[in-house]
Amino acid sequence: MSKMSLAKEIFEYLCVRDEAVPKADLVVGFGHFDLRIPKMCGALYTDGRAARVLLTGGCGAGTADLPDAEAAVFLRVLTQAYPAIPAAHVCVESASTNTGENIRFGGEALRRADPAFCFESGVRSVIAVASPYRQRRVLRTMQLLHPSIRVFCSPPATSFEEEQRLFASKNQDLVSLLLGEMDRMISYPAKGYMAPDPIPPDIMRAKKAIEHTN
Repeated sequence: MSKMSLAKEIFEYLCVRDEAVPKADLVVGFGHFDLRIPKMCGALYTDGRAARVLLTGGCGAGTADLPDAEAAVFLRVLTQAYPAIPAAHVCVESASTNTGENIRFGGEALRRADPAFCFESGVRSVIAVASPYRQRRVLRTMQLLHPSIRVFCSPPATSFEEEQRLFASKNQDLVSLLLGEMDRMISYPAKGYMAPDPIPPDIMRAKKAIEHTN
């Protein structure tokens, strides 16, 4: 099997997607340079799938060439694409630099805006929208930090080939990022950063095969 075929297997494992996303209390856009994320959040809100929107992300490893904090850019994109969304229904957190902080700092921002609507009170279900290759880690991190909240995954519609083109346009190597993401999936549960995620043997074999070719 070719390196790209193996990488595609890993990508499809990491890209968790719920085919039927029910209505939830909140949709959360996790910061990244991928501006399809805020548009997906807006589409879910407009479709009646979520009552409010949380945009979270500062300047981190996935910011790339964005001119500002990820959540600040997300807000501008969301407002332009969906001007009818009430400002009071959108909460923004722009200081976090990793997935755990996205959730913790995002939760603090929600609590400041409305103590009756936050991860500890009022929010019982969340639709998580993240960069597709990061979606599984977002899910497991949310499950660790807020195990009582139901989490549904709705990354932007895409394919491995489309993601390759997107990352290449930012001078980033998607295959290397996938290997790094797999390292996190393996090591983060023991560090207390995310809930355990048993990795299928064929995905581990694909990872090792790619590493052997490098």
